[in-house]
Amino acid sequence: MHATGLFDDVNIIPAAAPGASDDAPLVDVTLALAERKSGGLSAGGGISAQGAADGALPGFIGSASFSQRNLFGTGQKVAATLEAGQVDKLFRVNWADPWRAGDAWRTARSASLQNTRSAGGPIHGRPSDEPPVGGSSASLPGVGGGGAPDGEGVVVGRLTGGVEFARPLHPGWTGTAGLAWQRSRALDEAGKPLAADALGGPLALRPDGGPDTLATVLLRLAYAGPASEFTASAEQALPLRPEWLNFNRVRARATKSVSLAPLGAPAWRASLSARGGAVVGDLPPYEAFPLGGANSVRGYGEGALGTGRAYAEGTAELTFPLIPGSLEGALFADMGSDLDTGATVPGDPAGARGKPGSGAAVGVGVRVDSPVGPLRFECAVNDRHARRFHVGIGAHG
Repeated sequence: MHATGLFDDVNIIPAAAPGASDDAPLVDVTLALAERKSGGLSAGGGISAQGAADGALPGFIGSASFSQRNLFGTGQKVAATLEAGQVDKLFRVNWADPWRAGDAWRTARSASLQNTRSAGGPIHGRPSDEPPVGGSSASLPGVGGGGAPDGEGVVVGRLTGGVEFARPLHPGWTGTAGLAWQRSRALDEAGKPLAADALGGPLALRPDGGPDTLATVLLRLAYAGPASEFTASAEQALPLRPEWLNFNRVRARATKSVSLAPLGAPAWRASLSARGGAVVGDLPPYEAFPLGGANSVRGYGEGALGTGRAYAEGTAELTFPLIPGSLEGALFADMGSDLDTGATVPGDPAGARGKPGSGAAVGVGVRVDSPVGPLRFECAVNDRHARRFHVGIGAHG
């Protein structure tokens, strides 16, 4: 009952049942429940990893949402969310049923529809660690003013809808299958379509810069244990029409942490994580993998390390308490590579901007507990001896 999240308090009150005896013991069990408020409006703010890297103002995002966690008393959830920053914008409506009624396999199902606009700077902007191309003071799209046609930055607009079904497969393991549809297009910040970036590179697969459409089938396998996590997914785009995208994308992530208590440091933990992915088939540049940033290889700006059709990243981290229960410190090392696939992305946006394609960094940071998860304040030095500060929310990666 607690796990549903619908109750503030759950008490079990046992009592001897009428007619009970030593030979036939019977117990009546009463559940005393205190139901919590299941819906309401909320507003808040957050930090965009890209914005925090590129400057103070773009890093802030305002949000407002309405949610109902017990729709019509069925335990189903529905929510509508609006987020807006200087460039990034999102509107999402989603519905979730944590356990389809009468299903012995405990199948969960969900559906969502969302409209987003996100900055294209991590792929089509100048690496923020480098001077402007040609020594000019103008920036490339997504990294300040100027550079793109009409002086606007590149924005990727996506309209996405989908359904997913998930069920437990084994203790700790969950399988998910889903269908999704997406229509996307590159725009300037005024909402006008763009066909090319400031260096003449294509922004979409269609020569006229028209919208790209895809329908995908998703399969995902996930494991969550007390000291390890693993997720692997595969997406297959279905070319239901000749102009629709056709590709296969695979991604995987694994994390393992170990307590250092046997070495005399009970509150210290060491962790290793690895991430990777690849795309085979049609690849619009905005669907490529950007490397570098607060949730990638720290010490580099968002997307400043590279842009690839495939990638691999790894992180080693040591965490230790500074103020038990509220503040901890961290030492970390990151490395990543586009596996020499940058040139295979249409227009080679990484090569045109001189991104190295692979790199590493070491750094230190502090983690502060908050209602929205751990806040990360980190400083890293990359293998080019450049220093960079990062702000993030939640676990790295």
